[in-house]
Amino acid sequence: MREHSSIADFFARESRKLAVFVRRRLEDAAEMEAEDLVQEVFAGLFEKADPLSEIGNLSAYVYRSLRNRIIDRLRSRKATMSFDAPQGGGLALSEILPHPGLTPHDHLAEAQRERAFAEAFDALPELDRRIIECNEFEGLTFQEMSRRWNIPVGTLLARKSRAIKRLSAAMAEHAPHN
Repeated sequence: MREHSSIADFFARESRKLAVFVRRRLEDAAEMEAEDLVQEVFAGLFEKADPLSEIGNLSAYVYRSLRNRIIDRLRSRKATMSFDAPQGGGLALSEILPHPGLTPHDHLAEAQRERAFAEAFDALPELDRRIIECNEFEGLTFQEMSRRWNIPVGTLLARKSRAIKRLSAAMAEHAPHN
């Protein structure tokens, strides 16, 4: 119980600084959102059986936990190209990707569609495939890819757009009929 009292003392002393830390990193965060993140970290510490025995530096642990929660918030609200928005007048990405939960009647058509998609995807240039994989499936932003690969964001956006148009054209004959 002693460790809970020292954690409570720490948060009583540092909660305002912690909320400012969050607000600086989440520019559009409301004061309540920043305080909520601080409270989430605080509650997480109390859930541990013996938190201080597992944590060497409480302050460093709290700031790292807040940083991780900020990153999670930023990832959950970042803007990317939509799966549902048609690309260049063609099909939307959600229309050309294989769909789960098929009826038995649709199973053969979907298997053919999956093969066609795999072939069309494999036919894309390596960088175009990697851009789609990183952005759509791994959740990287164009800014993150730009920094990693030293390629301008505009170039990455253009390559993804062209790749989706190629996929859309290749998959047009395999589009599900409604």
